[in-house]
Amino acid sequence: MNISICMPRKQHGIALLTAMILLAVLALLGVTAMKMANMEELMSGNMRDRNLALQAAEMGLRYAEQHVSDNDPTTNAPNSIDGVTGFDATCTGGYCYYGQNQLPPAPPLKSSIEQYCTPGCPLVYIPGNTFIVNGINYTASALPAGVPAPTYLIEGIKKTLAGSSDYSYFYRISVRAQGVRPGTVVWLQEVFRP
Repeated sequence: MNISICMPRKQHGIALLTAMILLAVLALLGVTAMKMANMEELMSGNMRDRNLALQAAEMGLRYAEQHVSDNDPTTNAPNSIDGVTGFDATCTGGYCYYGQNQLPPAPPLKSSIEQYCTPGCPLVYIPGNTFIVNGINYTASALPAGVPAPTYLIEGIKKTLAGSSDYSYFYRISVRAQGVRPGTVVWLQEVFRP
């Protein structure tokens, strides 16, 4: 009967070295995943704030459209608009007019409101304000929590219709809105014909 005895060989520590390398790789992957999750959270917060500002700007545009279209002078809130009456080149009270058949100047949006506004300008969105257009009430919605009221400017454009002496009025509306954070600003502009 032969009995063989296996003597353990000396270990060189390769298992320990392999385990340490795998542990270091896993730690790096964990740190990278945490940093990516943090970055994605910041990006989604910024996107949410931008969306709030965009929604406020859209609400400001609809409000300004109702302001222009309000054909019930008894509401007079903020002011009823009739053609370009009360409009001037210095944008007094937020109403700008540059002359018949003249387009408004085309500076960048930001400077349009800052450069051409006088005190009392621009106009401000007022939640709960009611307009009456063709007998239908429009009440301005409440803004999301923490979002300041958007401001807007109305520029009148008076055009002579081709082949006649009749006039047609258009209004360029520029709206500035911001999100909860002051650095998140959205500018929207449209040409509106009531």
